[in-house]
Amino acid sequence: MKTNADMSHHGLKNTCERDRAFTLTDLLVVMATLAILAAVILPALAKSGDSGMQTVCLNNLRQMGMALNMYVGENQDTMPWVNWGTDPSPPVPPGWLYAGSPNPPPPTGQSDPATDAAHWVTNRVVNLKTGVYWQYIQNPDAFMCPVDALAVGTVLWDQRTMKLSTYIMNGASAYYPPNTPSGASLYGYRTCKMSQIWSPLCIINWEPNDNVYTKPPGAGAFAYNDGASYPDTKEGIGHLHVTGAHVLAVGGSARFMSFADYVAEVNHNAHNENTKGKGLFWWNPLRADGHGTQQ
Repeated sequence: MKTNADMSHHGLKNTCERDRAFTLTDLLVVMATLAILAAVILPALAKSGDSGMQTVCLNNLRQMGMALNMYVGENQDTMPWVNWGTDPSPPVPPGWLYAGSPNPPPPTGQSDPATDAAHWVTNRVVNLKTGVYWQYIQNPDAFMCPVDALAVGTVLWDQRTMKLSTYIMNGASAYYPPNTPSGASLYGYRTCKMSQIWSPLCIINWEPNDNVYTKPPGAGAFAYNDGASYPDTKEGIGHLHVTGAHVLAVGGSARFMSFADYVAEVNHNAHNENTKGKGLFWWNPLRADGHGTQQ
């Protein structure tokens, strides 16, 4: 026979079990709370991750700034060849990124992305060693933004001819020679002296438009065909870091530049793409407007 104490204990046990059970409302509240927390935390984590990659990217460019200034100091103030084109003749001098003829960038886009990625891993150091910067930066990863490195092996990345570096050099120090089969030799592959550049804040390297790897029919320009580019809005900085990209000044300072600020600077006029005028991107020392023969 159950006593009152037994019955009371049994009743309390059932009551506790009922109190501990989750209702549908409780589950919905928990799920809503988790969703809110995810909405708050995940963007912060993503931003933190991108911040870390941006720090690495800026450090890469600062190393290039030191390499540039050491090279100039050891070569009578002369800027390195910009790797503008891959002319086989006359002999092209070694450039900042890779040697000229007979060693242009390794052929790419002729196989599948996986095979080209394997070749990239195997051969990029071999090619980088032929450039003049390697004596100062003996680390292949310093030539790649970590965001760009995530694209290695993708179809879009495979379309690039030049895969050795994320960063492109401004053709201004080589006077923007005409983009013809023999155009790069127009000035005898000469480059200017650093002292001829009007400001140490002039931009020498940047992360280009990452959506213009090749030259589709009707396009006026293409990035990553060689180691140098015009700074116009077709070959200039892109959105590798969502709202802009990193740039390096000839004086050695590196910074993030928003795409909006870049467009304003490169045009000198928000309404006219073809506005002439020497600036931080257009600084060809041979021309008063800083542009080239084709601008």
